Amino acid sequence: MVVRRRVRYLDDVPFQTADSYFPEDIARGTALMQPKDVSAPCGLLASIGRAQTRLVEEIQMRMPTKDESARLGLPAGTPVAEHMRTGYDAEGRPVRVMITVAPGDRHTLVYELDAS
Repeated sequence: MVVRRRVRYLDDVPFQTADSYFPEDIARGTALMQPKDVSAPCGLLASIGRAQTRLVEEIQMRMPTKDESARLGLPAGTPVAEHMRTGYDAEGRPVRVMITVAPGDRHTLVYELDAS
């Protein structure tokens, strides 16, 4: 497993964490292995022939772990929203799991869906 851990900032304040997990055999020899910010047009997985064709999302509200509190500089008693997105390729294989943790006092979740 290859893990890429990030803390995103807004106005120099930790806004959310975003940790991505990739199967090692898919990440091997790609930019995903580089310990720096990486990107590619249409996404890194698409650029290596492993485009995500289906996503499953799970959202839960909970209290943060000690590590999350430290990474986000959270005041005691601040809940978080955890958003876990699992991406699957055309063959149905999971190719990425991204877990985003967002402090409850700094976020509003808004979803817009086509009802047709």
